[in-house]
Amino acid sequence: MVNKIIMDRLDRIIRKVLKESGEDRSSRYMFFSNLQQMRSQCDLLLDLDQDSIESILENGHDWAQDHIAEAKNNMDQVFDFLMNETKKSGMELSMDIDDKDMVMMEGRKKSGTKLCARGKAAAKSKFDVYPSAYANGYAVQVCKGKKPGLDGKKRCSAPYC
Repeated sequence: MVNKIIMDRLDRIIRKVLKESGEDRSSRYMFFSNLQQMRSQCDLLLDLDQDSIESILENGHDWAQDHIAEAKNNMDQVFDFLMNETKKSGMELSMDIDDKDMVMMEGRKKSGTKLCARGKAAAKSKFDVYPSAYANGYAVQVCKGKKPGLDGKKRCSAPYC
């Protein structure tokens, strides 16, 4: 079912691009076309069952999580660059978005937030090297309640809720 939805959306995008005449397109139409495709794919992925995706990733497909992290880093760089450029040229974008709606801020470090004891303990038992970037990332997931702690239960710790 998901494949059919994806194929239908891709068909619509391809038809739309093919219908556009050369004079209607800017020289950067691929930039916006790629951005639209990324948006559509993100929407589709976010609509999938989170538990089944986690199961797939934990079943030896960590590469997918790495690719998403790298894509996010790339998107952050483009976003920051374009936001700075629009401010320089006086075209400052008006963004009336609450922090909770700014998904791109999710991966940024919050200064002063310490790891919870449950997260540290789970990371120390799971990873040979602690502290490390991977272990700290896992500890944060436990603190947020996205991964189970040593007791096998998922629950969010105070500063992360």
